[in-house]
Amino acid sequence: MQKQDLPIEEIDKAVPGDIVAFERGNETWKGKVIPSGCTNSVVVDLSIMEELPDRDVDSHLTCINHRKYTILSRENQT
Repeated sequence: MQKQDLPIEEIDKAVPGDIVAFERGNETWKGKVIPSGCTNSVVVDLSIMEELPDRDVDSHLTCINHRKYTILSRENQT
């Protein structure tokens, strides 16, 4: 069984402090996951992106579904 075939509860989810990447339009975005009460998604702080001021955004925070991001690094990797 492949990762995309597993129920969302059984795959790795990002937790606060993790750095994630996701696609929006034809661009790759990345940010740091912050604490939230979301169950099907994470809230991501985009302010870690150097090029963020060049992008058309109203806020430095965004919400991303668990199926739509890739974890780039974990805050508490052992």
